[in-house]
Parts: sequence; structure tokens; C-alpha cells
Amino acid sequence: MLLILTLILIYHNSNVRYWYVFIPVNIILIFSIYKIVNIYEAKVISSGPVEGKNFSLLKLIRYWYGVAAIVYIFKQVYVIINSLKPADWDLLFIKMDFILFGLNPTQWTFRFENPLLTEFLQIVYVYYYPMIIVIGLQLYLRHRYAEYKYTIFIVFFSFYLSYILYLFFPANGPRFHLHDFFAISRELPGLFLTEHIRSFLNFGESIPPGVSNPQDYVQRDAMPSLHTITAFLIMYISWRVRSKSFYFYLPYFFCMAAATIYLRYHYFVDILGGLVVCAFTILLANYIFRNRTSVS
Repeated sequence: MLLILTLILIYHNSNVRYWYVFIPVNIILIFSIYKIVNIYEAKVISSGPVEGKNFSLLKLIRYWYGVAAIVYIFKQVYVIINSLKPADWDLLFIKMDFILFGLNPTQWTFRFENPLLTEFLQIVYVYYYPMIIVIGLQLYLRHRYAEYKYTIFIVFFSFYLSYILYLFFPANGPRFHLHDFFAISRELPGLFLTEHIRSFLNFGESIPPGVSNPQDYVQRDAMPSLHTITAFLIMYISWRVRSKSFYFYLPYFFCMAAATIYLRYHYFVDILGGLVVCAFTILLANYIFRNRTSVS
């Protein structure tokens, strides 16, 4: 993914802000990650078939560097899209939703507006952020490293594939095109945490507080819905590794899908696009890992 972004930056260097910073940093990261992973895996091979359970800084970096990489790459994609300013696809996605249902789902769900429901779904939506770390820790701390690597490949590949799709299909989401962004707090009030969560999410989406034109700052990451993708894949992984957490993530996935629509973050076709990404990611992961250490 870093190589793909570097090639894009080289091609569009005159149009993308901070390209001269991103390119050398990307190259350094590519070689650093390559060296760290290969040095650690060589040590694992030399020490025997079972990875040691002792703590080491190299081991920690090898398994968890991706968390920082995800954030860095996400923001780099934002800078590229924001600099190139490709046309948004929102109007087409709105039309596709209308063809499917004869109405706009985010407008239809407004009839169920309730502060308790809003609070619950907003918490469901924001749990997306720690969810990957939680499932990763569940496997890492139990020394289930083969399953951990399989999990990280699935989740991170889905992220990177989605980031590439954002470059081709940038969209803001219905809260900007079908609703008044500034009226959401009035129309969908929560209880105690909703407004704090919304402020946190707006910050994560690069929307500065108090701006009059938030649609010009937002990430344009509606299609596909990564919230739906991640919830589905974590549900699948918890089933695949025979974790009891599957009984939590099964209903959680459906709650997440509902939250993306009710809270006006995504169109329904974003969810469909996310499920296609999930299917492709799982098929690819199972193909790549079929001859490796068992992950079942």
C-alpha cells in the first residue's frame, strides 16, 4: 500500500500537498517494515516451530506496527484526495439507493428517532476503533500467532483495498447531501455520550470544529463502509478461531449496519460495497494461508 501511494505521489507530485514529505517517509517505512518482519521471522525459524512467549521490543513492533501504519496511510489518502479534488459520487449513490428502495434509507429511519436508540447506535459505531485491537489482543496474549497473522492480514487488506476504492469513488455520505450536517444534533439527539462521540468522529474525519463548510474537509470515505466491513470481518474471524466473542459480534454486526444508516454516515450501497470487499478479502486470505500454519 505504501508503494502504491508513493507511485501516485510521484505521478501527481505537482498537485498533492506535502508529496516531498510523504515519498521519503514511505520509502523509509517500506524498508523498515521489510527488515523488521524478516529479522523477527528469521529468529522464529531458528528458535524452532513454536514462537517463544517471552516479551521483546522487536516482537512487539513486528506484530503491532500496523496500528500506526493504518492511521498514517489513512491520513495520507485523505491528503491525496483533498489535493486532487476528484468529483464526488454521492449523487449516484443516492440514486442507487432510491432505485433499490424507492426512498432514501437515512430519511426513512428518521421515523424511529429516539435519544436512547441514538446513544446506543453511536456507541456501537465508535466501537469500530478499538475493535481491531481487542480481537488482536485476544489472540496475541494467548500466543495464537498464526491466527493473529491471519486476522491482521484480513483486516488490514480490507482497509487498504477500501482506501484504494476511496480514491476512485470519493463520497461524503448522506449527512452532507441528504441532511443538514448542522441539524444532526437537534434531529438525532442522544443522552450523555453522543455529542462527545460525534466530536471525536468529526476530528478523526479531519473536520475542524466551527467551520461553516465541513463537506470541504471531510475524508470522503463513504464507499465502501469500513465500519460495516470491519464488523463483518471481526464476526467472521471470531467464528473462524472458535472464539466465544462470536456471540457478541454476530448481533453487533447487524447493529453496526443499522447504525451506519440511522446515524446518516453511509448510504445502503456503501454497505453492499463493503460486503463485496469482505467476500473478496476472505477468499484471498484463505487462498494465501491455505498452505501455512493452521488458523482454524
